[in-house]
Amino acid sequence: IPDRDKLENSALNNPHGFGFAIALPNEKRILVERTMDPDESINRFLKLRKKHKDGYAMWHARYATHGSKTVDNCHPFKVGKDGLTYLAHNGIIDIPMDDKDDRSDTRVFAEDFLPAIGGVRALDNELVFEALEDNARGSKIAIITVDPVANLIDLAENTTSILTVTSLFCFA
Repeated sequence: IPDRDKLENSALNNPHGFGFAIALPNEKRILVERTMDPDESINRFLKLRKKHKDGYAMWHARYATHGSKTVDNCHPFKVGKDGLTYLAHNGIIDIPMDDKDDRSDTRVFAEDFLPAIGGVRALDNELVFEALEDNARGSKIAIITVDPVANLIDLAENTTSILTVTSLFCFA
């Protein structure tokens, strides 16, 4: 179970929205909640994490760099439409965005870019994974998937940018 003090400190330093994802591998789904209220997010995450200890989990506190400060831009974001994969990110993703797009750069990455290249399964290709890793230098991307076809964990053991964390907390 994560340390409440660390989550609270993260929320103080990154006050623009909060969310978490907990993989429920036996149910083949991911439990996700997002809110603008840090206390609500921390309390719910700790309660649900205590109940669901078996799968991977992440908790995210947002510091807004792109997009509005709304719950719609709180991490984690669903990758594509199937709900089998979610991601969160710390840093800035250099991705083309329309000036009128109110979404965060991470949301655009999760909803548009990653699905366009094949979703999480594209990261099983070592060349795609390394290209994304090179582009993410200085950023941290965490991905949780229950997609039975994805082999993301195999590649993640050799990475420094993807699936590493700062104020984004991941728990096995």
